Amino acid sequence: MTLPKYTNRNRVIGAVIGITALMLTGLAIWSQLSLMIPDAEGFLRPTPTSPPTAGEIIITSPVAGDTLYAELIRVTGDIRHMPQRLIARLVDIDDTILAQAPIITQLGAFTIEMPRPQVIGEVMVQIVSAIDPSVVRASIPVFFADSAMRPSGIFGSIITPSDGEQVGGDTILVRGRVSGIRNDTIQLVLQGADNTTIIHDVTIQNPYGVDDVIWQTDLPLDGLSGSVVLTAYFTPSTDPNPIFSRVTLVITQVAG
Repeated sequence: MTLPKYTNRNRVIGAVIGITALMLTGLAIWSQLSLMIPDAEGFLRPTPTSPPTAGEIIITSPVAGDTLYAELIRVTGDIRHMPQRLIARLVDIDDTILAQAPIITQLGAFTIEMPRPQVIGEVMVQIVSAIDPSVVRASIPVFFADSAMRPSGIFGSIITPSDGEQVGGDTILVRGRVSGIRNDTIQLVLQGADNTTIIHDVTIQNPYGVDDVIWQTDLPLDGLSGSVVLTAYFTPSTDPNPIFSRVTLVITQVAG
């Protein structure tokens, strides 16, 4: 039997190709495993195939449109889908950084507290990448007001729905403002013409009490129709002189 020429050479080339393939496979496996090993600071490395997006960071408080009087600001939120290294910061309308602090939590719910800068006016609450702070993951506008100008005591209002508005469906979105309440809770009372009453409690995010914050909730209608009265009690309805806001609505239909 006659062997092909260059048999030994072909075997050497084949061996080199095989070894190279094994090395590349090993390198790929190590690259994946290395993502699971924390870096020197204890943070997980970012996954190159899943870059973070703005939708993965949620700011739960403060809420866009809040008016803040307190000497501190507490920012809460949620980091979703993958660990991320982030910074919370306050920026004025000229993009000047007024305050900032690292967010220790890398995944899940987070809370951070910062001294409030001594400025009056609109400020953006931003969550930015700690790796590249020019990348803004989430942002909301709030208003920093002079505490000396805050109205005294407890106050609030219903913003929507407005007085006389027609509404329908299984629920209605009720939105308003409130400041100075006790126990972080207000009560909505919806009363029909036949005295059928729906009572609905709303939890308010106002850690320092004095801020004027936005609240909203989906209020179930439970089959009510026709003319109804919606009252938001900012102090207990059983108080001798409760503080409240009230609107009259017309429920035109209820989804079946």
